[in-house]
Amino acid sequence: MATTLKDIAKKLGISEATVSLALNNNSLVNEKTKKRVHEAAKELKYFPNMVAKGLATNKSNTIGIIVPDINIVFYANILRAIDEVVNRAGYSLLAAMSNNDPQIEEEIIRTFISKRIEGVLAVPTNKPTKFLTSYQKALREYNIPLVYITSLYTIDEIRYVMGDIREGTYMLIKHLTDLGHRNIVFIGGNRTVPTTSLRREGYSRALGEKGIPVFAENLIECEDIHYDQAALVTEELIGRRRDFTAICAMNDEMALGVINTLQKAGIRVPEDVSVVGYDNTIFSKLSMVGITSMDSDIEGTCQQAVDMLLQVVRGEIPEEPHIMTKPAMIKRQSSGPVKETEN
Repeated sequence: MATTLKDIAKKLGISEATVSLALNNNSLVNEKTKKRVHEAAKELKYFPNMVAKGLATNKSNTIGIIVPDINIVFYANILRAIDEVVNRAGYSLLAAMSNNDPQIEEEIIRTFISKRIEGVLAVPTNKPTKFLTSYQKALREYNIPLVYITSLYTIDEIRYVMGDIREGTYMLIKHLTDLGHRNIVFIGGNRTVPTTSLRREGYSRALGEKGIPVFAENLIECEDIHYDQAALVTEELIGRRRDFTAICAMNDEMALGVINTLQKAGIRVPEDVSVVGYDNTIFSKLSMVGITSMDSDIEGTCQQAVDMLLQVVRGEIPEEPHIMTKPAMIKRQSSGPVKETEN
């Protein structure tokens, strides 16, 4: 039979009300009594009924997070980091996966609302969506704050914490142009989604500074940002042409797909074609050729996102609702100078 407040009170010879106040660390109870109550609760294996507590207080002490796909290492790393930060702050984490589907994302939000989630962290899908107005309105109606993390939807009144992917991509492309590359392919997702469009802006800026034109044929869109998709578009690319000297992939997993496909076709990396990725995940180190990548400081980004969300949960106004964390380039063997025979 489950231990109750009455059992703890009986053991210690105090009232149930005092036990309840002590377990909630109320200032009305002295520290000595709080310690005795917590020790007795642990000894008797008392577990509070969080559902009942949530109904009574209309709070769940739980933060919800949505990620597009935990099979992508970057998102799995975010989930791990957020879980650590949320738990340190004394909250529980409820995680859900949208399968990169905006409609599922909306359904998850509605489920979170029904569970009295106190705040939501969302990694947006990599696809265009028409559902934003609907679930944004629902969250506002229930006074549940939302913070986007690692990306954003381009709508009004949003809060976000993300790496500066535009600047990071600019730095990667500048690294390649400084090595003499002029014909650089960019492989990303849908051009209308910020995670791709911001990177394209960084790509165009770096080329423009060198007076290099941006050719549409060098901007490749993928339906999904996975290894297989990158391998497929690379195979199609080298079937059409081989005049490019460098490829910038949207993430390290895609960069690995690019490298393996190039090598399978007898194209050496970086001797024939340089390749760069993004996020500095395990893929950048697993590759036979270490991948030059951009570290986006996942831990720092997650800490700032949780801090911002909890500020709003407490009724405070964040000093800065839009935060861009600075990326750092990690140079490895996959990028090198353009071949002397190339123009």
